Amino acid sequence: MADDELDDRLSRRFESSQNDEKENQPEKSQKDMSSTSSQNERKAQSSQKAKNIKEEWNVRSFYLSDDLDARLSTAFKRLDLDLSESDSEIDLKKTRHFYPLLVELGLDHLEEMEVTEVTERLEGKDSV
Repeated sequence: MADDELDDRLSRRFESSQNDEKENQPEKSQKDMSSTSSQNERKAQSSQKAKNIKEEWNVRSFYLSDDLDARLSTAFKRLDLDLSESDSEIDLKKTRHFYPLLVELGLDHLEEMEVTEVTERLEGKDSV
């Protein structure tokens, strides 16, 4: 019940601030609107092959324990070495390749886990 109340309050708050922003902006011409639409289409098409990921992709920040950070660095170095020794033409970049791959694989694994498995894993992390 409290969650519904909070959701309602937040949606009203953000709706009113968005309406205020819209009222303060001049109306866009048809040319401006078509330009914005074509920019959005180009961004969607280029999301697979972004030229500048810092401008075109969303940013997320999170914190890691020293242990996880060390494992992350080791995993990147190991994969980079393995790729350089293979016939692969991929020049592994942390931000462009490794982090998205890590998140995608983690999300795939998370979807396969039962709630009890997730709970056990989280309880184990909190006790450290």
